[in-house]
Amino acid sequence: MATTTVTTTNGDAPPAPQASAGAKWDGTSMTQTDMMEKDTVLVLDDDDNVIGSESKRGSHEFSAAAPRGVLHRAFSVFLFDESTGELLLQQRASSKITFPNVWTNTCCSHPLHGMDPPEVDGPEEVKNGTTPGVKNAAIRKLDHELGIPAGEGPAEEV
Repeated sequence: MATTTVTTTNGDAPPAPQASAGAKWDGTSMTQTDMMEKDTVLVLDDDDNVIGSESKRGSHEFSAAAPRGVLHRAFSVFLFDESTGELLLQQRASSKITFPNVWTNTCCSHPLHGMDPPEVDGPEEVKNGTTPGVKNAAIRKLDHELGIPAGEGPAEEV
């Protein structure tokens, strides 16, 4: 079995996931800097296989060696009003580290390592489109960003 070594944009080995297995993520007690430095995203190879982890900050740092940052999994949520077909957009806060004040989709973020319920999908889940891990991440962020608690959104459509 081959071992893949992942490095960050500055050449260092990626940090180990910060959250312990089953950790409760609490975005209300974290600053933007905390989230950028402590949340660990899923680093991918060109075939969409998870090969490591990186802080959100590290995954978004651009350099000559990584002009587009580090390839990692992310998601976007688009909520529509069923009666009017209108799309809910949001303007990112001016305090956001990445893309402040930009108008964007309803919600977007990253699945993270070490979450409960788990947010890491295997190759077969990605291939067949079930992606329960990404759905768990979307549910977590919909609660954090819009106050839509788990069980109140159309999770089967996430």
